[in-house]
Amino acid sequence: MMHNIVEQWQDSGLSQAAFAKTNNIPLSTLSYRLKKFRKNQNQDFIQLNGFSTSGISIRYPNGVELNLPAQTPAGFLKSLIYY
Repeated sequence: MMHNIVEQWQDSGLSQAAFAKTNNIPLSTLSYRLKKFRKNQNQDFIQLNGFSTSGISIRYPNGVELNLPAQTPAGFLKSLIYY
């Protein structure tokens, strides 16, 4: 639902205020949903491809790749992934 309203607003070409008024949506609701939508869109995801016994590879969106031993503690991996 949140994405539908945000996408409808984006496609409308209207200001937030005009869209909210036209669709009987409180402006604060539209603004809140837009903020949440943008926050979700700005998250960087890191893809982890299957683990093997030979080691763990982490490739970041900027192309940097880390090769770590298979025994690397999960807490340490988490610190490399979540920032």
